[in-house]
Amino acid sequence: MKTRQDILNYAKSLINYTNYKMGAKWHTHNNNPVKPKLLDCSGFVVWAYKMSGFSVPDGTYHQWQASHDISSKELKVGDIGIKEQGGLGMYNHIGIYAGSGQWIHCNYSRNGVTLEKTDIFKYYRRFNNVEFEDDKQSKPNSNKKKEDDEMIEQKEFIVNNKKIKLDTIFKDNKNYVSLQSLKDANVLDASYDKEKKIAVITSK
Repeated sequence: MKTRQDILNYAKSLINYTNYKMGAKWHTHNNNPVKPKLLDCSGFVVWAYKMSGFSVPDGTYHQWQASHDISSKELKVGDIGIKEQGGLGMYNHIGIYAGSGQWIHCNYSRNGVTLEKTDIFKYYRRFNNVEFEDDKQSKPNSNKKKEDDEMIEQKEFIVNNKKIKLDTIFKDNKNYVSLQSLKDANVLDASYDKEKKIAVITSK
């Protein structure tokens, strides 16, 4: 518990289940605290952190006040993004970084929890006084290059005589195509076998 991946796993568990409701929190609107059916954006963040063993404040203003600014290169899974400076504004919004340029958030326009690439979050933040177990385990002097430091960009490919854009990662002078982007583009099916601990890939 108390890892960045825990937050992402809990957040993902509400996709296609939890709908957006302004003012809804895990303890209101007859919600099941373990899996709330209704949440707003800041309530979604509070719940994901709570389930992972952390206590963070509610409301975008208070979440801004309880966090500090980080750069796009410093972004890690579990960090937060806020739409408006200072966490202010009636239509402000907050989400959780999911890695590879994706964000997971509970939003009005999609009526629920969504995992997607979006540029709506202008300010990248990290909660103060929140220590992740996986951050502690990482070696500060490690020479291993982090995934977030690799160049991720979209490139055009022709697949089955159709031109599509896929996410690529440039590493060691080679371009690698993201498996998730191939799945999203309906080129192949991919899943993870938890028992065998291996990815299962099926071509379309």
